[in-house]
Amino acid sequence: MKKILVASAALMIVAGAVSTAPAAEVKPGVQLSGDARVRAVYRDDFDFGNSDKSGETYMDSRVRLNVKGTAAGGAYAIGRIRLQDHRFEDIDTDNAAGAKREDGNIWVDKAYLGIPFSDNFTLEAGKYRVTYGTGFFYEDLNLAGVRGIIKAGNAEINPFIEWMSEGQSSKIKADKNDDNDSIRMGANVSADFNENWKGGVLVAYQTDDRTQFLTDEDGVGYNMEPNEGWLASVYFEGKQGNFGLAGEFAYNDGDLHGFNQARDDNNDDYKDSIGGPDDGYGGYLQPSYTIDALTLALNVGFTMDGFIADPVFGFVMIGQDHSLTVTSVGDHGDWLWAGFIAKYAISDSLSVTGNLVYASVDGWSSTGLDSLEDVIEVSGVLDYTISKGATFSWFAGALFPSFEDSTVNDDPAVGTYGRLQLKF
Repeated sequence: MKKILVASAALMIVAGAVSTAPAAEVKPGVQLSGDARVRAVYRDDFDFGNSDKSGETYMDSRVRLNVKGTAAGGAYAIGRIRLQDHRFEDIDTDNAAGAKREDGNIWVDKAYLGIPFSDNFTLEAGKYRVTYGTGFFYEDLNLAGVRGIIKAGNAEINPFIEWMSEGQSSKIKADKNDDNDSIRMGANVSADFNENWKGGVLVAYQTDDRTQFLTDEDGVGYNMEPNEGWLASVYFEGKQGNFGLAGEFAYNDGDLHGFNQARDDNNDDYKDSIGGPDDGYGGYLQPSYTIDALTLALNVGFTMDGFIADPVFGFVMIGQDHSLTVTSVGDHGDWLWAGFIAKYAISDSLSVTGNLVYASVDGWSSTGLDSLEDVIEVSGVLDYTISKGATFSWFAGALFPSFEDSTVNDDPAVGTYGRLQLKF
């Protein structure tokens, strides 16, 4: 009941404050869009030679369909269906019922509705994905809850309340009986300062009422840690003539370390495995300069006290959250990095990008992979537009590490992959 009261009260206040006129009538119907890809991948020593695993090659594919149904008054429902997101092999499982997501061949990763109360206010609720900022901190996160989209001149305000964990779905009896939830509440405010510059601020607080002491079937007790506290970021990007500049600076409570990574949100002692309980913070700046078909950029930044950037932020082997990703920016320790990026458009349909990156790392540990001292990435990307909506991209790179622990192998990670991608 408490969460219903909180959510309902907040939404009614917002709706009442901004709903001054009904939205214009639109043509009802259903729209389909989507994307598809096929990749051929080679990777070797992505653990820097610290196992007996040999180089690997594989192919994979994925099709995603976006379905949007719109009512006559402008209200809409959006879903995204993922089809056969899997490596190539003769899979006879045609029914995903009862299977884990990665074992099935059809599942949904977005399903929500939107109601425009006026031209200036829309309410969205359900399972959605959200990006606030430049991709450094809060990029394409998989969330479930309710959020507002409020237009105010050149500004947009996004208040939200989202459920990280639902007590009624818990396997822990005490959490289910007491309806112990974990909830994130906050707002993002962004604005176009002029036609060339934009920026914003994100502030949120996460609660966690879940059980903090558990006993397993053998009677052994475990102290769990609440994932609660503040998170925030300030960001901007723009250009002036040939010059461009982007940046973001972010903070999260020590109990929220790793909240933006691809892992389940649980209340184990995760923070102690990634740099301790200190509050984490980080940021970056990327100035750039364009000379005809050539764009040069320098990406410099830092992470401190367990802060980890979103997996998609980075270059090719550091970040990007794709087949050649070896590590996220900020993983294994506190980072200070500089990355030189050069992109050249050979023609309207063909471009190449090169990256040279150095990161000094203060590892979280003096042993194992968390004793990382520095990494160097040398990588490149070729992008070719085959036809409108269809592209081919080729990625290649090498990542050279060094470790404080002399017993850890430091073989370079190398890899390459080609990708055919279609957007429709």
